[in-house]
This record gives sequence, structure tokens and C-alpha cells, in this order.
Amino acid sequence: MERRTLMELIVSICLVIIGIITVILPIFDFSNVKLIFIVIIALYGLLHFIKYFMTLKSKDYSSLYTGIASIFELALVCFIDISDSPWNLAVSLFIWIILISLIKLKESDYYNDRKNKLWKLNIINLILFIIVGILATINLYCTNDVQILVLGFFFLINGILELMDPLVAYLIEKK
Repeated sequence: MERRTLMELIVSICLVIIGIITVILPIFDFSNVKLIFIVIIALYGLLHFIKYFMTLKSKDYSSLYTGIASIFELALVCFIDISDSPWNLAVSLFIWIILISLIKLKESDYYNDRKNKLWKLNIINLILFIIVGILATINLYCTNDVQILVLGFFFLINGILELMDPLVAYLIEKK
């Protein structure tokens, strides 16, 4: 397994674990939505920065762009009070989804330019990511516990979608 594929696998597994932990948090009566959202976005960005610096030779900048988009989202969330209004949380999540979707689209174009068959899988993952993101954004108008569950399921599904790319790449490489 090449280094880039291995790093994608590790980051995806970490994202799945973050999603599972977020889904479990309401059981322990931890319902600070702003803190949880900030931690999730910070971890998401940090994982992608680590992935970028560990795979510098691959010349794939999508992880760098994802880290930068996460920093932008962190700055936005720090200035907007998402604790009081579900509308602010939904808008900030939707902005982040748009930024990540553009990055994923660029990554698919990169794969297509390199005649890599994974570009079709990336487009399918992008479409599913957008659908799940829109559904998550629409369903953020409930209590804090429900908001945390929605965010948890969104990031869990996002981690599973990101897990598909390295697994399929490994299976193609193994064949």
C-alpha cells in the first residue's frame, strides 16, 4: 500500500471514530454544540494538514485546501454565535460543505486528468456528501442534543465516504 493511500485510510478511520464519539456524546449530557463543532472542525483540519505534510511527494493539494477551509470555518464559527441560533449553525455548516465540495470536485478533476479510474468514485462520493450535508443542514433546528446527533451522523457518514477511496485504491492496486 502506498503512503498516500495509507494516510487516507488512517484519516478516514479517525473521522469515523470522531463521528461515533460525537453520536455518543448526548448520552453523557454533554450538549455544548459550539464547542463540539469547533473541536470536530479543528480535528478535521488538523488530520488533513497531517495527511498533506506526510504525503508531500504526491503533489496532491486537496488535503492542504481542506485544512485551510477548516481554518476558515473555525474563524467563522468563532465570530458567529452558533449556540443561540440553529440558523447560524446551519449556515456555517453549509458554508463548510460548499468549500469541501469544491475541493472534492477539484480532486475528482485531478484524478480524471491523470486517467485514474477513481474519479468516478470521487464524483459519487461528492454527490452523496452534498446530499447528506444538505439533509444535516436542514435538520439542525431542534434541541442541542439533536443538533449534536445530526452533526455526529453527518461526520460519521463523511468518514465512511472518505474511507471508500483508499479501500478501492488498495483493491485496485492489489489486483
